[in-house]
Amino acid sequence: MRIHEFPMKTLNIKRMKKYIISIAFLIFFAYSCTEEPIGQYPVDETSPQMISNPVVTNFKGGATIKYELPGDKDLLCIKAVYTLPTGEKKEKLASAYIDELTIEGFAKATKTSVSLIAVDKSRNESAPVVVEIEPLDSPIFDIYSSLSVIASFGGLKLTWENPEKNDIVVGVVAKNEEDVFVSVENFYTSVSSGLGTVRGLEAKETEFGIFIRDIYNNYTDTLFTVITPWEESELDKGLWKGMPLCSSYTLSQYGGAISVLWNGVTLADGYGCYYINRTSSDPIFFTLDLGVSAKFSRFKFWGRNEWYFNLHHPKEFEVWGTNDPNVANGGACSWDGWELLLSGTSTKPSGDDATSFANLTSEDLALAYTGEEFEFSLDVPAVRYIRFKTIRTWTDSNSSFVSELTFWGQVNE
Repeated sequence: MRIHEFPMKTLNIKRMKKYIISIAFLIFFAYSCTEEPIGQYPVDETSPQMISNPVVTNFKGGATIKYELPGDKDLLCIKAVYTLPTGEKKEKLASAYIDELTIEGFAKATKTSVSLIAVDKSRNESAPVVVEIEPLDSPIFDIYSSLSVIASFGGLKLTWENPEKNDIVVGVVAKNEEDVFVSVENFYTSVSSGLGTVRGLEAKETEFGIFIRDIYNNYTDTLFTVITPWEESELDKGLWKGMPLCSSYTLSQYGGAISVLWNGVTLADGYGCYYINRTSSDPIFFTLDLGVSAKFSRFKFWGRNEWYFNLHHPKEFEVWGTNDPNVANGGACSWDGWELLLSGTSTKPSGDDATSFANLTSEDLALAYTGEEFEFSLDVPAVRYIRFKTIRTWTDSNSSFVSELTFWGQVNE
């Protein structure tokens, strides 16, 4: 057998030394990471003293225990050990620098024993001090009792009160054709006065269930109700017509005719927008004949591309209406007989200041591209004629532009 010998000239001695040093360093580093313990080594086996004088304050869903800390210099923390009514065993730790510990996650009011244990830096534990807590009913039950559910366009409208602003989930289920309840919506919220709208359902009698859940996975009972959602459809823009513009305003040379408001082009610029200037201090408005009388559920408007939430984009606005043709044709500038249907404010997810297009966030653009949507109160009357009134724009300018409008609701036959 012949052993092949590499010529010495092919060897790079310096490179080999570099590799050897690198490998040695990696071996040492790996060994150090796997063998070196994290934290302080135990230095004794002496248990710390117990906490003393515990005082319990119960609240909704939990309790706070205030106590006097032991005097051990190497005290690490205070540990609470307890069992939830569900049988789940829990632990909660509190720093050695504070003298109280809060326990949460309880559903209904119940007495529970809590063992408070002092732990030192050598992981020695004191004998437990057992205290009894009795949390009040979780806030979810008060929220549940405030629930209101009514029929709405394409589904339901729910309201609830959450004065303590707890993080909750409002769950909605509906019985399907197989007579089984399935989830149709979950509202994740912490606002004090909640409002939730379920849409996209058929206008047929349906049994619904609504419940509240907290972040600790506690549930209320389920509120069952039978409701028939109202029929909702998008208004036919082929029936729309523009009405005379008040003489206090002029059309901008950079905008299009009023018909651009219903041409279906939502990503529009320049001549694709209805662009109005004012010659007085009066807020700008325009008037439309929608061709049919309808009870509105909601509407969207789109601004001018690359000028969203800036320049002449409406920030505060109103929608007015009438079903009386005599009122609608009573004068382009007259407000006699018109009724306020909705007051709205354009809200940019990233903040309240006008921002250049380049500085808009992805959330800002997502809202601008899909359209800003606003709901009408369920008690607004059916109307055929509407006025869109710009109270102020994002830059308090003397002009206003809108590229598209869409209305939904229930058309009167």
